[in-house]
Amino acid sequence: MQLEPYVPRTIQFVELYDQQGWKLKVYSILHPDKTLNPQLVKTAKKTALEFLPDSTEPGHYSVGFISVHQGKSYDFVTVGYWTYSTELRHQSYMKASSGSSELEMISTELSSDVWDIRLLALERDAWVSEVLTASSPSVEKYLERRVNETV
Repeated sequence: MQLEPYVPRTIQFVELYDQQGWKLKVYSILHPDKTLNPQLVKTAKKTALEFLPDSTEPGHYSVGFISVHQGKSYDFVTVGYWTYSTELRHQSYMKASSGSSELEMISTELSSDVWDIRLLALERDAWVSEVLTASSPSVEKYLERRVNETV
């Protein structure tokens, strides 16, 4: 197997999406050859609302994030939300082709690349710091912690 050279990518906070009782941090992860596709972000937000449970259901905080990852060959979207204090529920989707405007749920074996894992780790750290171990736990402070870095 031939290794592809590592090229850093930018993880960028895009917006706080506040819809149907949910507050979701929206991020982009971009291959160096890509620019943010606003239509993909719009589709990701629509897809997120279809995946998420009703915000009034018990057992979750109605907060999480959406990752829009425009990679070299494919585009991926991950929707994650915090539930039962320490659990992150998430689902990933893939854009089938460059000509497609739809996202398809990935239900087979799932892999995450080093950039997606970095965002998951940073979101985990923000949740632990601002909600689980803070002297005054604050979902709002979690939502204010945002990632902007090239890794």
